[in-house]
Amino acid sequence: MDRFIATLIRKISESNPEFSELQLKKMEYGLICTFDEITKLIPYFIVFWIFSIQNYYLIALIFFCPIRLFSGGYHARTYWGCFFMSFLIFCAIILFGKYLTINHYILALLLLTCFILICIFSPVDNINKKIKSKKRRKKLKYYSIIITLILIIICYLIPDKFLTTAVISIISATILMIAGKLSFLN
Repeated sequence: MDRFIATLIRKISESNPEFSELQLKKMEYGLICTFDEITKLIPYFIVFWIFSIQNYYLIALIFFCPIRLFSGGYHARTYWGCFFMSFLIFCAIILFGKYLTINHYILALLLLTCFILICIFSPVDNINKKIKSKKRRKKLKYYSIIITLILIIICYLIPDKFLTTAVISIISATILMIAGKLSFLN
């Protein structure tokens, strides 16, 4: 995959000489991240579809990924480490969400706690990409807060059978954010 992306970037640079080396590096990094995510999300969907729990997977994705995108968090060091860790996280979210019944007041308290933690700690640097600009850090913090607030509101608009899955997804994203903060400090 890396060779394919390198070849694609080389072709782009040859046909568009106006792109700087930095712009080409950013394109390459973005393509690598995109392909890495696609090669994880599709197999996960197939596995969860086989077990007829793909709807829970989609709910987990909707409530987990946007927070993770802006807040950051823990990252595995290798693609396969990320692949299996993410798969296990989604399995846990889905299984707990599908089979665990939690009181609505406790769910609301958990969401409030997550919101406060995201307001305090996001965004989190990761081992692959440190946030260098204060302006970007501030922008990511606002996006994290707004996205989390929107997702918390949406939690109460989705069918009740998916509520626990949505809340556990938000909790998982928050826990990984804190884990990322702790691992970056070491």
